[in-house]
Amino acid sequence: MATTNLSNGTASKDYQELSEQITTLKGDIAGIAELLGEIGVRRKDESIEAARQRAEELRVRGAEHLSQAQQHAAVAQDQAIDAIRRQPGTAVGLAVGIGFLAGFLTGRK
Repeated sequence: MATTNLSNGTASKDYQELSEQITTLKGDIAGIAELLGEIGVRRKDESIEAARQRAEELRVRGAEHLSQAQQHAAVAQDQAIDAIRRQPGTAVGLAVGIGFLAGFLTGRK
C-alpha cells in the first residue's frame, strides 16, 4: 500500500472520515442483511401456508372424487347383479368364456 505523509494532517482527517463512512456502510449492510432475512422468513411462512391450503383443497377434491367413484361402483354392481338375476345362463356363459380366454392368454405355449 502506498502511504502519504502530509504535515498538515489532511491525510489523517481523510482517513478518519473514510473510517467513519466504512463503519456506517457496515451498519447499513448489516441492516439490509437483517431485512432480507426477515423477508425470506416471511416468504417462507407464506409459501408454507399456501402449500397447506392447496393440500387441503386437493384432499377435499380427492375425497369428493372417491365418493363419486364409490357411488359409480355401487351402481355398476347393482346393474351387474340385476343382469345376472334376469339372465343367469348368459352370465354363466360369459364367465366361462372370460375364464377360457384368460387361461388361453396366460397359458404356456
